[in-house]
Amino acid sequence: MNILVIGAGPAGLMFASQIKKLNPQWHIRIIEKNDQEESVGWGVVLPGRAPHHPANPLSYLLDHEALDAQYLETFKLTHHNDSAMKSTGVTLCGAERKSMIKALRDLCESLDIRIEYEQPVLDEAQMACDQYDLVVVSNGISHTTHFYREALKPAVDFGKNRYMWYGTPKLFDEMNLIFKAHSSGVFVAHSYKYSSKMSTFVVECSEQTYQKSGLDEMSPEQAEAFIAAVFSRELDQQPVIAQPGLKWRQFMTLSHERAYDGNVVLLGDALQSGHFSIGHGTTMAVVGAQLLVKSVHQHSQNMDVALEDFNERVMPIMKLFSQHAEISRLWFESAQDNMHLTTPEIAQAFAQRRASLPALPEALQEALKYALQR
Repeated sequence: MNILVIGAGPAGLMFASQIKKLNPQWHIRIIEKNDQEESVGWGVVLPGRAPHHPANPLSYLLDHEALDAQYLETFKLTHHNDSAMKSTGVTLCGAERKSMIKALRDLCESLDIRIEYEQPVLDEAQMACDQYDLVVVSNGISHTTHFYREALKPAVDFGKNRYMWYGTPKLFDEMNLIFKAHSSGVFVAHSYKYSSKMSTFVVECSEQTYQKSGLDEMSPEQAEAFIAAVFSRELDQQPVIAQPGLKWRQFMTLSHERAYDGNVVLLGDALQSGHFSIGHGTTMAVVGAQLLVKSVHQHSQNMDVALEDFNERVMPIMKLFSQHAEISRLWFESAQDNMHLTTPEIAQAFAQRRASLPALPEALQEALKYALQR
């Protein structure tokens, strides 16, 4: 079996490493457009404790403790400088995205999987020339997303809010959601620690607030100082830090009606992206990867059957994920409408925003349970 994986992110790396363990004789090549050191983002939220939770990619690493992951079991909502605390109900894991990806890449290389960096995007003719049995497109999402076939052209929708993914040395010991009234409008921060030294600090606001505050005309350094001042109380006067090249943007939701065409299959954010406010992006990558491993391993003699099996199993979960993410995104886009509520009231509204949908964690658990039955 000759497999090409496009994109050395969580979804592609998980698929490559797990299918290689089951089939050591297969040839797997991974190509990545960025250089070896480039990785976007700060911390990510993962489910459960490694090495015990199968949806946590750290569970598949030999030395997961080296990543300095932080475990969180409390949720804190701050509104009008008043806070409400409650249990998250489950254990969550904050981990540095860059370290996690490096560890997954090291795992792949230890299994004799070749990763090639700074590679140009391949076209259909190049992929056909190399005679790949399977091409896994797991190159994430960007505002210039490339698709390989007309049948896999995504539906793209942009949210109304602007957001920025910051890091901060201020350690948030809980999953934090902070609503902040400002003279220019309402700012919302999503924060949690992901190492013993750093926290993620994602900030979002309406387009009107973005422009009225002057953020649209600020340099990155000016924007950092402005946001640090807006949230100075919660940050304990600590700074926020932007990664070079990252800009305030509208969230891009990318969706598909099917997961494959011919021998080309989509995985991770390349298949379905979802708003950061529900925190399931990396989990979806792991579940999708394990489902693809199951289908390809089980039907390795017939890739058409394998990919149709994967499509039938993964798309209902992706659509449920999309529904949860969309409702959550819309709720945050109307955050200013909830600012009159008391802290307990807004906490209740937040908790109930997705109550009309089937529970996502249970659906993911069932899918992963099936996928891991070899």
